Amino acid sequence: MNKPTIAALAAFAVLLLAFFATREKEVSVGVQKFDPTPLSSSAIDAVTITGANAAKLERGANGWTVADPSKPDAKFAADEGQVTQTLTALAELKAPDFVNDQADRHAEYEVTTEKGTSVVATGGGKTFSVILGKASKSGGVYVRRPDANAVFSSPSSLGSLVKKNVTAWRKKAIATVPVADVSQVDVLRADGSGWSVKSAEGVWSLASPAPAGFRFDPAAAQRLVGSLTALTAKDFLSAEGDFSKAHVFTLTKKDGSPVKVTLSATKRDDGSFALKVDGDPQQYLVDSWLAEQLDKPLEGLRDLTLLAFDPSKVTKVTLTAAGKKTIVTKEGEAWKLVEPKAAPAGVEFDGAQVPVQLGRLKTLRAAKLVEKGALGAPSTTIELVHDGKPVKLVFGADTGSNSEVFVKGNADELVYAIAGAEKQAWSDGPKLFNKPPPPPDFGQMQGLEQLPPEIRRQLLEQLRNQQRN
Repeated sequence: MNKPTIAALAAFAVLLLAFFATREKEVSVGVQKFDPTPLSSSAIDAVTITGANAAKLERGANGWTVADPSKPDAKFAADEGQVTQTLTALAELKAPDFVNDQADRHAEYEVTTEKGTSVVATGGGKTFSVILGKASKSGGVYVRRPDANAVFSSPSSLGSLVKKNVTAWRKKAIATVPVADVSQVDVLRADGSGWSVKSAEGVWSLASPAPAGFRFDPAAAQRLVGSLTALTAKDFLSAEGDFSKAHVFTLTKKDGSPVKVTLSATKRDDGSFALKVDGDPQQYLVDSWLAEQLDKPLEGLRDLTLLAFDPSKVTKVTLTAAGKKTIVTKEGEAWKLVEPKAAPAGVEFDGAQVPVQLGRLKTLRAAKLVEKGALGAPSTTIELVHDGKPVKLVFGADTGSNSEVFVKGNADELVYAIAGAEKQAWSDGPKLFNKPPPPPDFGQMQGLEQLPPEIRRQLLEQLRNQQRN
């Protein structure tokens, strides 16, 4: 059973269990009703949250701000997406399941002012208040109006949306330059090295000298520029960061004005890195994964693809591994298995898989350039007849580190290193062209017939989407 099928079946099991999960034992529908908010999301001007995490959200002329209720003057720009989700959840809050109205059990459901999270929304002269408790057994949250004893179970996500501190509410996007407005990026690294890239109608090219044989990867430059124009903070610094050793990125806008981004090269104890943008008084902390995306020497812009060819012009593929050959040829528009003459047991040759594998070869990338070292004795080779001419990829000897092997293609004359697993994957011979198993028939799975038609339709659609992905 392949991985997509296993994932789809697992998702089906989870969804089925969720549907048949035991609801609140004490629920009695219709005994009492929860009064919904009289405010629409657009009418709410402020939301005050108190409890383990406290925050005050306010709508202003420049958007929403967030502050600690105990320090209302220290306002910060709030994440508009989070605020919008919260306002929508507030306006649509429903609690159809009455649990009980015993005041001495409020602590059990954590809907007291001491244990719960109080939310007060105001706007247009109206106020709506609710206390959110712990997660309910049916997957939502327990809720209670402060002026009533009745406790209800709500399927709303409001509880998870509001239970966070001021920092979590703050806008994490770091303003630099819109990606479409960047014409050049100059990089000065902490070690003194540097390089530049420039854009002409959205196509990036190297604007600084490069070593002989260097193949520039425009997509790598595009990714870097994308990261620099979509920076996200992990946290916010309240004091000056350590920029004694730093990488400096100067983004030049189309109008010629520069925007400088400085990334500390010193990792903090929590694994984050300090970052600042000229003109922005706030300094930030960013995650290590983002710092790694930005920390690019010139070598990080090297094109590591190994083969240069057009899959549509290939007429023959020869795989040689462990002394055995697998040969497929194109006859008209169909691919045929030539060697071995018959597919081995357990393999059903499918010519449609040849273009799939050629697509994989087209995008196959090495892990890195090998500056010193020879290819060694060939261990697995792939030979293509492309437009009547040979194209060859050769996997060589082990490099002796990181389970990698030497590899060389036709993209250039250099030798690279690649994961040994890649060599193994191309050593499977006819199995590479095996017909894939049919997708499972989710409609025949037992238990679905017991579900309401709409629920069944949604489950089937979700499972099929997972199978396709």
